[in-house]
Amino acid sequence: MTMASSDTPIPVDNGFNEYESSLKRQKSTTLKVWDEMTKLECENKNELKAQCNHCKTIFSTKSSSGTSHLRRHLNSCLKKVIKDITQYTIATQPSPEGVPSIKNYKFDADECRRAISTFIVCGKHSFRTVEEPGFRYMMRIASPNFKNISRHTAARDVLIYYAKERDRVKEELAKAPGLICLTSDNWNSEHTNDEYICITAHWVDKDWKLQKRIIRFRALFPPYDGLNIADELVLCLSQWGIDKKIFNITLDNASYNDVMVSCLKNRFRANRAILCDGAFFQVRCCAHILNLIVKAGLELADDVVGQIRNGIRYIKKSGIRRKRFYDVTDKSFHLNVTKKLCQDVCVRWNYTYLMIESSLYYKDVLDYWGQRDKDYQMFALSNKEWRNVAILCKFLQVFYDVTCIFSGSNYPTANLYFRGVWKVHKVLLDTVKGPYSFLTPMVKQMQEKFNKYWAEYSLILSCAAILDPRYKLNYVQYCFNTIYGIHASDFVETILCNLRLLFDEYVKKFKSTSSSLAGNSNVSDKIPVDSGLDEHNDNSADFVGYFDESDGYKRYLNESSIRSEKSQLDIYLEEPELELNSQIDVLDYWSKSSVRYNELLLLARDLLAIPISTVASESAFSMGKKVITPLRSSLKPKMVQAVVCLDDWTRAKGFSTSNYYSRIIV
Repeated sequence: MTMASSDTPIPVDNGFNEYESSLKRQKSTTLKVWDEMTKLECENKNELKAQCNHCKTIFSTKSSSGTSHLRRHLNSCLKKVIKDITQYTIATQPSPEGVPSIKNYKFDADECRRAISTFIVCGKHSFRTVEEPGFRYMMRIASPNFKNISRHTAARDVLIYYAKERDRVKEELAKAPGLICLTSDNWNSEHTNDEYICITAHWVDKDWKLQKRIIRFRALFPPYDGLNIADELVLCLSQWGIDKKIFNITLDNASYNDVMVSCLKNRFRANRAILCDGAFFQVRCCAHILNLIVKAGLELADDVVGQIRNGIRYIKKSGIRRKRFYDVTDKSFHLNVTKKLCQDVCVRWNYTYLMIESSLYYKDVLDYWGQRDKDYQMFALSNKEWRNVAILCKFLQVFYDVTCIFSGSNYPTANLYFRGVWKVHKVLLDTVKGPYSFLTPMVKQMQEKFNKYWAEYSLILSCAAILDPRYKLNYVQYCFNTIYGIHASDFVETILCNLRLLFDEYVKKFKSTSSSLAGNSNVSDKIPVDSGLDEHNDNSADFVGYFDESDGYKRYLNESSIRSEKSQLDIYLEEPELELNSQIDVLDYWSKSSVRYNELLLLARDLLAIPISTVASESAFSMGKKVITPLRSSLKPKMVQAVVCLDDWTRAKGFSTSNYYSRIIV
């Protein structure tokens, strides 16, 4: 046994190249020629023969000679033509007019295998499903030409499918016209106790559509600190080829994220791949901050909320009791029972709001129930308590609505940040001064949390609000005036200065890009001048003796005219705003303004791509819980990543069952 030399590179499992082995494992027997040829065993193991399944002709095959002669035979085999007719089926697909059209359909084994991979990935099914008798019976009825596959083949197909789709997504990221924003979060699997990181890329494509793709879902190696996570993120960006296209990253309030961001900034500064020296690099997850603010207040309102919680739990605990409750609701109070009593979740305050809202909907029924069920009377509320609950619900509704808006991932949210935070700020200020004294301690607690995170509004996200044609600068001024009064101008000026700083950066980038594209195509040809004008006139004064200042004067005039011209940002701000509550697609607005604001739209494209919450990455953890189950806890990390990413990419392409039409076998 020979030892490897010290110069031999050690293969590293970097989460990218490991999938290439699956592609290499595709043997020559997976070629379509072997669907119609059978390998024959020979006495001489070095010799290999193949028999045509149609005419039973035997051919000699060698690894060096390939399969071209077998393919030529299949193309000319007469018996194959007769048998191949059975591979054709009639497919009915409704035409736009609604009339079914008849067309030939040929069975494609590769497409069928891909469909099975999609079925396994999107349905979170076990790979062993393909070996179940029921599945094989279904496939035999649906497509008699399909050959059964093993769970190992199904797993290999998924890895191959992932590697191909990954290259396609990588190409999409490379073609992204603007910068790319990231969200990242960590999750611990209860079944394997592994710590996973999920990284999601967000960008606006050439058609001005917001895109997002999960680009990493990997198990981390301990320690799970900021430096280790920063290394993982840098490696991921390098593998995807986007390490110089990152605009910012949205993270939650975990302490290790501060260390990670600091490390990332230093690395990007060294590569000159960061904007404005990283001043706008990090955005804190707004949904997490809202959660901390509301939970801080609800801790002081736990008495009445606890009564509602325990009362609903008592009713829902018994199936008979629950059925009687809804029967009384329907027959005696004539309420719509499709709206059910909602029980809250301790880790999500928005479910607490929904619980309070549902209890108010069933208020009369709950009072009726309390008068007739002695065990429930301890949970019944007085009229005063119900009034306070109604006031609390109305107060929390503002936070719930803002949370729902902030948690979106299929539409731009950066432009909605400022209005949402201002509404929260305003309702806290108004409520603490309001007539409802029972809310005062709770609101003060919430104000402390608000001031901790949002005493200063995010500059980068406030700039994004100005680039929403419904808001612009006037709306920002109005909001600050309602809160800070005479000091509002200081806040507005700070935001405007940062917006101009960003805009100047993008103007430089735009001009450098334009000049590099122009290259040497702009040739300044001298215009011939009338020679009579160049002749020296003895009667005229001549100042061209010692030096000629004409060139410098021309430059001065040119710079003066540039200074006097309004920038695209100034022109945009001077135009009137759109209706405040109008329903518009802000990306569509900027796509239609590409001619007029060809410089400003570059900034708008990147700002509007910023996600203000990490919901896009957190939603992958719900998917991860379905992938890593007690029965599938032995899945390798590379398979977990392949399944989670493939599911996300497939849904991003608009996958639905309507894409596949019924096939009727003749």
